[in-house]
Amino acid sequence: MQQRTSSSASAGARTRAKTSSTTGSTKRAASPKTSSRPGREPHRDLLKYREEFPILQHKTYLNSCSLGPLSLRSMAGMARFQEYWNEHGAQAWYSIWLGEIAAVREKVARLIGAQPHEIAIAPNVSIALSEITSGLDLGDRNKVVLAEMDFPTLAYQWLVRKESGVDIEFVRSEDGITLPAERFAAHIDDRTGLVATSRVFFLSGYIQDIKTLAETAHRNGSLLLVDDYQGTGQIPIDVKALGIDFLVTGTLKWLMGGPGLAFIYVREDLIPKLRPTVAGWFSARDQFQFRTTDFEYKDTASRLEAGTPAIAPIYTASASLDMILEIGVERIRERTMFLADDLVRRVQAKGWPVRSPLDGTQRSSIVMLGLDRPDELVKALSERGIVVDYRPGLLRISPHFYNTVEENQIIVDALDELLRQRGS
Repeated sequence: MQQRTSSSASAGARTRAKTSSTTGSTKRAASPKTSSRPGREPHRDLLKYREEFPILQHKTYLNSCSLGPLSLRSMAGMARFQEYWNEHGAQAWYSIWLGEIAAVREKVARLIGAQPHEIAIAPNVSIALSEITSGLDLGDRNKVVLAEMDFPTLAYQWLVRKESGVDIEFVRSEDGITLPAERFAAHIDDRTGLVATSRVFFLSGYIQDIKTLAETAHRNGSLLLVDDYQGTGQIPIDVKALGIDFLVTGTLKWLMGGPGLAFIYVREDLIPKLRPTVAGWFSARDQFQFRTTDFEYKDTASRLEAGTPAIAPIYTASASLDMILEIGVERIRERTMFLADDLVRRVQAKGWPVRSPLDGTQRSSIVMLGLDRPDELVKALSERGIVVDYRPGLLRISPHFYNTVEENQIIVDALDELLRQRGS
C-alpha cells in the first residue's frame, strides 16, 4: 500500500508539471468538417489496466460518463474498510479512518492543483453545492449567471432561491453543442456575484474555456464556480492556473470511485468568508471537544463538511484515485481523445449525426449521436453486452483509457445492424 501511494505521488507530480495554464481551456482552431486524421495510437500500454476491471471481461463498457467501472483495487479497498471495522470497531475512527479521509483530500488536491486544506468532502455534488450556496453571501451582487446546457443540479441550487431575491440569467448555446466563453460577457455585469457553470457539458462533451471565463468574471468583480464532474480524471486541470474560485466534482464517473463521495475546492482566501448555515460537528473547530453552547467554523475548507462521512466510499475512491494518479491525467487525456476521435470518424463514415464538437481539442471523451429513440438502442445494445447511455434524443458513448479501437468498431457494427433493422 505504501509503495503504491509513493508511486501515485510521483505520478501526480508529473501530471501537474505537464499541466499548463491552458488546461480547461480549448484551442480555438477552426472546427473541421470531419474529425482529425488518425494518428499513432497513444499509450497502448494502458491496456494492461483492463485486468483491473471485471466488467471488461464480459462487457463492452463505454459508459464512464455515467458510471466508472469498479476495479479490483477499489474492491480491495472496500474489503480493507470492513477488515478494519471488524478488527478495531469504533477505535478505527481515530487510528485509521480519519487518516484515510485526510489521504483522500491530499490525493484530490494533487489531482486538481490545490492544497489539501482547500478540499472538503461531501456525499454528492448536490450537497456540495448546497454547502457553498448556504455559506456564500453575495451581498448586493445577487445575480447568478449559468449556462443553459449545464446539468440541472447546478441551476436548481439557485432557482430555489429566486424567492429570496436571487436573480438568474442563463447563457444560451446557438447550436446546442458549444458555448464560447465570449457569450458570457454580455451577461456578467456589476450586479453579478457568481458565474456557475460546467467545464465539460454533459449534453455534448464540449470543453468550456474556463480560463477566459474566469478572467471575464474576475474583471467584473464576480466569482467563478465550476462543476467539473465530467472533467476530473479525464482532462488535466489546475485550479490555480485557471483562476477558479470554487470547484465541485465527484468519484462516480471518470474517477471510477463509485457513488457516495464528492469534493469541494475553495480558493484559500475565500475560506474564511464562507459561513454555511448547513453545519454539523465535522464543520466545527475542535470538534472532539464536543462543545454544545458555542460554535466556531474550522479554518479549512472542511468547514463545509457537516456530518459524519460515509467511510466505505472513501476507501473505494482512495484506491481509484491511486490508479488515476499512477497513470497521470495527461496520458489519460491523450488516449481518450484518440479513442473519441476514432469513434467519431467511424460514426461519420456511416453518416450518423454527431452532436458533439468534431474538433477533438474542444471535446471531451463524450460522443453524442443524434439518433431517434435512443432509449430503445441502449436497451438493444445492452442485450448484446454493450453498455452505453442516452439523454433525450441523444445516444451517449464515452470511452475511457482502458477502452480499445476494436470496441469502437463493435458498437458501430451493432448500431449499424440495429438501425438497418429499423429501416433508418
